[in-house]
Amino acid sequence: MYRGKSVRLFGLLGALFAASVLLGCGHQATSAPVSQGNEDLPVSASREPSEAPMEMQIEQKLDPLTTGDVELYLGVMRNAAARTKKLLPSDRAALQSARKVLADSVAGSVPSMQDAKTLERANLVALYMDQIVAEEMKIDARKYRGIAEAIEFSLAKPAQLPVVDAGEPPVPQRPVTPIEKRLTEVNEANKKFLAPYQAEIQALLAVVRNPANLPM
Repeated sequence: MYRGKSVRLFGLLGALFAASVLLGCGHQATSAPVSQGNEDLPVSASREPSEAPMEMQIEQKLDPLTTGDVELYLGVMRNAAARTKKLLPSDRAALQSARKVLADSVAGSVPSMQDAKTLERANLVALYMDQIVAEEMKIDARKYRGIAEAIEFSLAKPAQLPVVDAGEPPVPQRPVTPIEKRLTEVNEANKKFLAPYQAEIQALLAVVRNPANLPM
């Protein structure tokens, strides 16, 4: 039962992502190292992206986390986990509407921009319920995403480096950019600061970021 439910939901999310990308309005996850919400900021057409201020190069909060940041995040995530376990009628309707859009697409219908919005909302319900909750709590979206990014990236398992065969020439290392250096220092500080909260945060993430936990 659990396996079948998980496969169905993950299949749904894969289709959601593909459809959103094709329509050019996909939702960016909190882990994406791309700033959101800066569309209204004046940027010179001649400026290279790497020359942008650090705050415009990444969404994550660039200063070490504070107790207030963690309490804000936990408050949102606790509510999001509870809501994920007991969806509101509007949440269920979003998922049902997305399934209809996908079914129509399989039948040959071309998704509209409204369909893309439907898929995006369902994606939020399935993987980013905390962002819905934060919005309803009138918390600044950019501020919350910056904190969430900092917390979740700091606690994420490090990526596995590729295995290099003996005798194979080493891959040239590019210079570390200022933002990478700053992020490394901030993430190390955050990881130590979050140690007392780690168990609860990981338990909440296992609910909110896992579509298999959605009630059918």
